Amino acid sequence: MQAPRPITADAHSPALLESLLAVHSAASVSWLADAAATAAERALGALYSLLYVSDASGQLAGVRPASRAAVRALARLNQALDVDLTQLKFDPDGLPAVGTALAEGRAVSVAELSEAIGLGRDAGRIARAQRQLGISAVWLSPLCWNGESSGTLVLLMGIAPADRMEEAELLGRHVAVALGNLRQEEAGRKRGEVDAVRWIYDQRRFMEELEQEARRAARYRRAVSVLLLRVLNIEELRRRYGRFLGDRVLRHVANRLEDAMRDTDFLGASQENGFAAILVETDQDGAERAEERLSAGLRSMKLPHTDLPDLQIELACATATLPQDGESAEELVAAAESRLEGGRLLQQDAASAG
Repeated sequence: MQAPRPITADAHSPALLESLLAVHSAASVSWLADAAATAAERALGALYSLLYVSDASGQLAGVRPASRAAVRALARLNQALDVDLTQLKFDPDGLPAVGTALAEGRAVSVAELSEAIGLGRDAGRIARAQRQLGISAVWLSPLCWNGESSGTLVLLMGIAPADRMEEAELLGRHVAVALGNLRQEEAGRKRGEVDAVRWIYDQRRFMEELEQEARRAARYRRAVSVLLLRVLNIEELRRRYGRFLGDRVLRHVANRLEDAMRDTDFLGASQENGFAAILVETDQDGAERAEERLSAGLRSMKLPHTDLPDLQIELACATATLPQDGESAEELVAAAESRLEGGRLLQQDAASAG
């Protein structure tokens, strides 16, 4: 998954930093439009915010926000301009300001809304409506990341301080990353293979892979091991920091595990708060070493793009190996589950005694 450049509290306003958490936790493109509008209004002082994303033909299409409050605000704007802005679809190459912003990846300011989006109406009438609404400038913040453009965020500004343009660019980059992640997640759901929270292969796909590896290992008399890892205190983290931050913890653990695994291994989701790895051609000793390697550094982590202190993660790990612990995928998982549960109970007893 993509990630924007690090940000620090002394570099940007606290309101923007707080709003970015909502941007990255948006569950759909409609809610992303809401989160982007909230960030633009609270952190940048925008009167209105419009999200336009690229479709398969390269045109920019408006996104209707999900919340009633945002819909009501846009209804007032639509009434004043006599056009439904979320239904617009236009070619960015036909608008020089939009083309410049997308090509250069930087925010630009224009005086008229008709320069920013393809309204196809009388420019004088639009200008008069802008004045009545108190819109002094229109900012175009491109959705650009890693050299790719996925749309633009149109900010209708009352007061437009030039020193906030950098933050408008930053907001656009974060919205681009969030949009890219949502699209990857949706593509995975359509394939029926990716877990919606952890953004790794789901449990069904994991079991299919493990069944294939178990048959292959038995045929060629080679070892294969499975490793299970659970985040025991994920519900506590969700209660303390919120559901979406708890989900980010699971995604971050998944990223760390993927980075530490060999190319031949396979990572998937396990139950609601865990992970499962297939360790190809790995015997019992190798599985124990892999457990130490994969769990190293996970018990304390710093979530990127937040100002939270290090989060303490309670983990339980267990392994099982074919043929010692079973001859099928189900037997391997059951053996590892049994050991993991036993280890978890020992941890609880130790904590109680301590």
